Amino acid sequence: MKPYAQLIVSQVFMNHLRNVRLQVRSIPYRMGDTVECPICENHYKAFMPFRYRQNAYCPSCKSLERHRYAYLTLRDRLGFYDAPLKKVLHFAPDTCLSMTVKGNQYIDYLTADNMTSFTNSITDKPDCVMSIDDIPFEDSTFDVVIAIGVLVMVPDDTKAMREVYRVLKPRGYAIFHDPINYKQPFSFSDTSLTKEEKLGLYHGHDQRWYYGADYADRLCAQGFEIEDDTYAQQIDNKRYGISPNEKIYIARK
Repeated sequence: MKPYAQLIVSQVFMNHLRNVRLQVRSIPYRMGDTVECPICENHYKAFMPFRYRQNAYCPSCKSLERHRYAYLTLRDRLGFYDAPLKKVLHFAPDTCLSMTVKGNQYIDYLTADNMTSFTNSITDKPDCVMSIDDIPFEDSTFDVVIAIGVLVMVPDDTKAMREVYRVLKPRGYAIFHDPINYKQPFSFSDTSLTKEEKLGLYHGHDQRWYYGADYADRLCAQGFEIEDDTYAQQIDNKRYGISPNEKIYIARK
């Protein structure tokens, strides 16, 4: 067998093995009806842990808190899955969200990521390899752009915001979600931070930006109109494993 073919077979086998292990570990969590994933509609005693967080990960569709909240926002606030037809660009395509879009007759769907490798525990391999700060499409191409946990990883996030604004059609919108410390008044980026300093800021995650309370202002500065989001306080957030303080930024052109 050729080396490339062997690599593919090995990756498929390892992915299958990881999934089997996940399903075995999830058995105790499936013994109950305290929480519910709105995406796959499965019920659990609790969601599984994910990294440093408890009650976070759905073992059936691989959703996290942010994905479940994004889904509810898209479905119930924005009518995303309904007519009319819309052209959508989704960066860092989350497996759980992608599966709700594929095959939808009202969505012309394209996925993208700047990584040639991807976190197969929660994301899909993208259709296109591209960076959000350099989108190779003409102005006013897309009705919707989805970027969850993407801006936080970009060296020049203002350039990325401008690019998203550029490729959106008039009256189109983008969905942004990134980790934000609202007690911190201003966002900043500092490549000189040590691992210990990163750990103190955001659990050691290797991100480029540390966003603060000015996150919405940064989007507005690039031309977007931002909707205030209190939806998490209006839904059964405990049932869905979502913080009542969760926010999705709907940025309209």
